[in-house]
Amino acid sequence: MASLEPGELDSLVRKVSLRVDAPSLDDTTSDWERLQRTLRAHFPGRLFHIGLGALRELGPALRQGDWQVTVTLAEGEGALSVIRVEAGDTTDRAFGLAVDVGTTTVSVELLDLNRGVGLGSCLEYNGQIPHGTDVTSRLLHAEKRKEGLAQLREAVLKTFNEMIADLAAEHGVRPDEIVALVVAGNTIMAHLFLGVDPTSIRREPYVPGTTAFPILTAREVGLAIHEAATVYLLPAVSGYVGGDITAGLLATGIADQEPLSILIDIGTNGETVLGNREWLVACSGSAGSAFEGCGLEWGMNATAGAIERVWVEDCHIGYQTIGGDKPSGICGSGLIDALGSFLLGGIIDRSARIQLGAPGVRQGQSYPEVVLASAAETAVGQDIVLTQANIENLLRDKAALYAGARILLSNVGLEFDLVERVLIAGSFGQSLDVERAVLIGLLPDIPRQRIRFIGNSSLAGARRALLSRRAWRRAGEIASSITCMELTAEPRYFDEYTGALFLPHTNGDLFPTVKARLEGGVGP
Repeated sequence: MASLEPGELDSLVRKVSLRVDAPSLDDTTSDWERLQRTLRAHFPGRLFHIGLGALRELGPALRQGDWQVTVTLAEGEGALSVIRVEAGDTTDRAFGLAVDVGTTTVSVELLDLNRGVGLGSCLEYNGQIPHGTDVTSRLLHAEKRKEGLAQLREAVLKTFNEMIADLAAEHGVRPDEIVALVVAGNTIMAHLFLGVDPTSIRREPYVPGTTAFPILTAREVGLAIHEAATVYLLPAVSGYVGGDITAGLLATGIADQEPLSILIDIGTNGETVLGNREWLVACSGSAGSAFEGCGLEWGMNATAGAIERVWVEDCHIGYQTIGGDKPSGICGSGLIDALGSFLLGGIIDRSARIQLGAPGVRQGQSYPEVVLASAAETAVGQDIVLTQANIENLLRDKAALYAGARILLSNVGLEFDLVERVLIAGSFGQSLDVERAVLIGLLPDIPRQRIRFIGNSSLAGARRALLSRRAWRRAGEIASSITCMELTAEPRYFDEYTGALFLPHTNGDLFPTVKARLEGGVGP
């Protein structure tokens, strides 16, 4: 993904050490006017605004610091906002957060704004999940329950604040030293984070409250960092194509480059963008959250103990976990591996039905299930299994993702073989076995060197926007340039989706190398 160019580090929020002229009987200019005069010398042509908290700090800081102060400046709407004033020179301590707020998971990275480096990150399930595992159920919760919207907002804020507190403590940072936050998320999650009613997105014509969000303070939002810390939300495109996609395009550089590319974000909404620097079209299909481990009994985040690799060899199911720990569950990359390995190993057929008598298969309470790890091997003291229902959920999710990409290409008169880059984004694992993903029909059967897993591009885009004012401005330009395609209004979508409910697809000619492999009986 695109990194900051040399000299591009120019954070949305920065600290500046200033020597302010002391007053005298000949110069009784107010403290604020005096500070503005100094600021204008450093930032010619800019306008300045000061918050009430900073105004209260200003006089004491100037006198305590003998007129040497450190001012924290935030890029605002048409002006630089003074959000903090400290005595002396404290420019070495300035921190910010990049956040990806997803339907299933929340990712937070703590950044040193002076050096442009990440200090650490963490990933947790979104606290809204008890109120619904997908956006539709959360929209219904917000609409049907009197306190539904407030409950959803409080749940995700609790997730945010707990993660921030843990990260700050781990890296020796006081929460009040965190002065900026950039959030990338789908449109519905952005609305719920701010407590803005998103329920109109659920009904045709799927109109959100806003796609361009105001610049806010941590106090307004309810975040436990410096109360005047500036909160920026990356702009969305439509009700179902959000700021996470804007962030992904910013991080990958697709919108600034010539090669025809597809960005597929494997998450609950399953957004897909096609194009290059000349044009961009996008769609969103409700893929579900199975590949992020949500809704599966043994699904989990891509953290230590998650099964991330699965294979079938000599009538035995093998696995590898993140960190080499005893298994506690299985993450998204492991689920993709499992489906592909089960298909090659004869554990499931091409309609994804589990085959009794195959390695690792036993009869569950109602349907067959596959034992990935026995209780004696696991960290949880129970068998870790994939049930028939789990596998069917995965099949539906992969069908929605593939069908959305096919429709997008078809509507602009293209096929997958003309796409020069397929970039796969998501926080479902540390890596992705591309061969397995093609084998199950999640990704197209094109030369493998064109396909690349890029990890959490939403978080990467939020990081880039926080560290570069130019990147922040570019994000707005990108969002306004995207044309959205509504899959629910596309008559061919259901046929494409139904065709993809097979491994790899009902039309084997779309996957020639997989077809040859399966018909030739080539093993794993």
